[in-house]
Amino acid sequence: MRWDAVVIGSGIGGLACAGTLAARGRAVVVLEQAATPGGYLSSFQRRGFTFDSAVDCIAGLDSGGLLTRLLESLGVGGGLTPIRLDPIRLSRFPGLTVRVDASLPAYMDRLCRLFPAERDGIAAFFRRAGEIYADVAIMMDAVTDPSATGLPLTGALMRHGQLTYADLLRLDIRDPRLAAVLSDRCPFLGVSPMRASATRMVSLIMSYFRSGAFRPRGGHQQLPNLLVDGIRRKGGEVHLGRPATAIRLEGDRCDRVLTADGAEFLADHVVSNADLAETFGRLVGGEVGQAVLAENRGRPLSPSFFVAYAGVRREAPPPASSVGSFEDFDLDGVLGRYVPFSNADPLGITIPTVEDPALAPPGHDVCIVHELIPPGYVCEWEQEKDACLARLLENAARVCPGLTRRLVHCEAATPATLERYTRNQRGAAYGWDQIPHVARVRHGIRNLYLAGHWAETGGGVLAAAFSGMQVATRILRSGT
Repeated sequence: MRWDAVVIGSGIGGLACAGTLAARGRAVVVLEQAATPGGYLSSFQRRGFTFDSAVDCIAGLDSGGLLTRLLESLGVGGGLTPIRLDPIRLSRFPGLTVRVDASLPAYMDRLCRLFPAERDGIAAFFRRAGEIYADVAIMMDAVTDPSATGLPLTGALMRHGQLTYADLLRLDIRDPRLAAVLSDRCPFLGVSPMRASATRMVSLIMSYFRSGAFRPRGGHQQLPNLLVDGIRRKGGEVHLGRPATAIRLEGDRCDRVLTADGAEFLADHVVSNADLAETFGRLVGGEVGQAVLAENRGRPLSPSFFVAYAGVRREAPPPASSVGSFEDFDLDGVLGRYVPFSNADPLGITIPTVEDPALAPPGHDVCIVHELIPPGYVCEWEQEKDACLARLLENAARVCPGLTRRLVHCEAATPATLERYTRNQRGAAYGWDQIPHVARVRHGIRNLYLAGHWAETGGGVLAAAFSGMQVATRILRSGT
């Protein structure tokens, strides 16, 4: 059999691509090396606790949202129960705690009460951010409309595409404390405001206000599981625990994909949801693959994370299900001189049992703590893991009092763990660093596409899903 598309990897980019193609009647097969689908969207169970591996919350699950429309196109639209977060998160700064309301008008009103002298700047900033996100929404609509003839040209995206997030803030915001509050998601992407892409930060922030910040009831694993079900219902195949080992070329085109068990999958198109080095160093290989790697050598990777997964006894209701803690308003300085596991770190804590108590036994909470790890940070994780975990839990106890005393279960994932399960080099959380000027990887192979956070659309679940659907749209429009 010859497949319309062979998709390598079942991260959200790969599943979104395969799902879009399957919904349009194309013959598609997904090859995944892990035993479960989803990549960073995976979940796991320990002693009655369900832990999400890496993701805090996602957008696109509202009525009419990108992921909702994808699920509906596969006939599995009713299989997921999205829980919308309100507040989206709680951001703690010295002497100031800010609730990030799910309603943008409510959040703007809150900021105006906290910073009355910045009322006009707040309105101007969110007006500008809304224009940027309106262009993003138009692009996302285009990949769900089979009659669309092409992606529309953008206005605000192009005007602000070369700016850093700090550049964008300076256009309207004067108070450095307010700039810090509006930058509370920068540690989430692992870059300081003066380095972060303005349009990528705005896309992330505004997606939570326009679409909503969601977690699927039962954990994030529910989403990739449902996409796999939908792809199979539409006649596609998803093979778990079946790693691809090579992409074979005929001239300037992919001809087939080989798997570890000796099978060959003939392909009109090949889509790689895998790491760039994995795709071109191991799967394509040869002079072509090495040339692509050489051309992209030096591109900055995104940071990774050290993640603590704690099951704890509940003594008091948690303050929110997502908490960011900062010991300084100078996020450029904090992230610029950042040293992991120090007491002055920005800290991210997710407690999903606030909205979804079934993720833990009665009277208990799931508490997931994220510690940013820069790509150049050197650590012998196997030897230092326990000590790093102890320091991280001690820091997290500032936000969750008595955390260590209340532990029932605790384990950790290091960047090496994330690399082992996803094959993302150095456990990179978002592929490339989320800075301006991330160009498309050029390789010259006519029917090979990259989907996910190694593509040019950026990191985060919604951006990676969009990249996969964008690839599917290109394939559908190719007519082959």
